[in-house]
Amino acid sequence: MLKKVAIFKALDVEIKKQRGPVAVKDAYKGHHSLKEELSQPGITILGEVAGGDPGRGQVRESYKASTHAKSLAENGARALSVATDKFLYFGEDKHLSEVRSQVKLPLIRREFIFEEYQVEESKILGADAIFLMPALLGQERLQTLLKFATSKGLDVVVEVTSEAELRRAVDAGADIICAVGRNLDTWEASWDQAVALVKKVPKSCLKLVEGGVHRLEQIKQVEALGVHGLLIGDALLDDYYPGKRLAQILAGVEPPKKAAKPKGKTGSAADAALAPTAAPAAKERVSTPRKDTAQPGTKDAKGKPSSRTTPSNPAQKGVKEPPMAEMTNPVATTEPVAAKKPAKKAAPKKKAAAKKPAAKKAAPKKAAAKKPAAKKVVKKA
Repeated sequence: MLKKVAIFKALDVEIKKQRGPVAVKDAYKGHHSLKEELSQPGITILGEVAGGDPGRGQVRESYKASTHAKSLAENGARALSVATDKFLYFGEDKHLSEVRSQVKLPLIRREFIFEEYQVEESKILGADAIFLMPALLGQERLQTLLKFATSKGLDVVVEVTSEAELRRAVDAGADIICAVGRNLDTWEASWDQAVALVKKVPKSCLKLVEGGVHRLEQIKQVEALGVHGLLIGDALLDDYYPGKRLAQILAGVEPPKKAAKPKGKTGSAADAALAPTAAPAAKERVSTPRKDTAQPGTKDAKGKPSSRTTPSNPAQKGVKEPPMAEMTNPVATTEPVAAKKPAKKAAPKKKAAAKKPAAKKAAPKKAAAKKPAAKKVVKKA
């Protein structure tokens, strides 16, 4: 899945580069330190503003990012992750700018970053920090981007999903490490994985946990382990008003037994989100009026008025049999008429057969049986 992410993001960045350098005239000049926030007593709750995630696909087809961010800030969030990735988190660059203008909290840009261009862009859009993933980057690239982002005044959160990635993050010089309890192939959350991994983060680092957070007991569990921050994302997607759900979690209210049906496209895996879309041919055929049932005022497949009412056999054009939904339609009852047409064509054969009496009139042949003339010839001989 990450290989596909890298391909799509590389194309996206190249398109941005062709448009020209990042505009800096409206760049945000302030800074809200994530590192300072995480260093405060107690555990910092981070809420995520996104339209979906790689595991569930798109949940919100359209949403006002700034409204969601304000809702989270008013209900306990002390820092925010704002999605700008459009392929798997269904965000936009403008969402970060909109949130920045409305919220005075540390903002982390949720984006798959692998180039310096994206780091500079993050700063201009109003981010205070960025995410970097060892799973997406080589070791040298990870270290280079980490240093470059720091030089631009950005904090860097390195997300790790395994002990091997944790060692790479530490070797690269990361000072904020997020233990992610997720399978990067299926994007399934595992709270136990996150807890086991965060225990191995060095004490010299600020520690975050992410993945499968739904209850207050989980927050208390990792706070007792010395975790500095907890990122809540997936649980907030189940409610159209994320701030309301965050307040319930912090108050110890159990999540609903049956999550509210998300709006928009749901149940999409990351691969489905990245796969090219194509309209099914069958759907297009069904939407086209049938020629044998065209009525005055209807249109044919090319959008022109249709006056043809004679049946057409789909099989002659290589069209598949209609689905069962069409078989139960009253329109389908006109099909037997097409089977009776050959009877009308056979009518001329019956008329042709009626002309055989003309052959019977060839009775003169019997008359020709008068052989007297031949007998006379014999007598003359």
